[in-house]
Amino acid sequence: MKIDPKEPVVVIQVEIFGERGSKVVEMVLDTGATYTMIPWKVAESLGYDPASSRNRVNIVTASSTEIVPLITLKSIKALGFSVDNLQVACHDLPPKSRVDGLLGLNFLKNFDVDLHFKTGVLEFKE
Repeated sequence: MKIDPKEPVVVIQVEIFGERGSKVVEMVLDTGATYTMIPWKVAESLGYDPASSRNRVNIVTASSTEIVPLITLKSIKALGFSVDNLQVACHDLPPKSRVDGLLGLNFLKNFDVDLHFKTGVLEFKE
């Protein structure tokens, strides 16, 4: 995937799968995020119920620490690579965010990730 090294973040289109189909969202590649994070409305539209999740995790946001639910996705796909049964945090980013969520380490650790800022290339490899 070509990236613009002048941009402040690396944005990736990600497809999330649930019982009600799939949805494509834009996420920031975030090596500082332990968990991948998706918005509540996306989770609910795909048939997940974050409010009923008993699994919770503390996340640090720009302004505070919050406890958010973890759900297990049927599957999530980025740059042609999928991970099944991935636990993700459900939390809405601020309205001014340019993206829907964060593609965190729990997804990225399934692959070798090559990020070349000078040439503007991002690659995932199994």
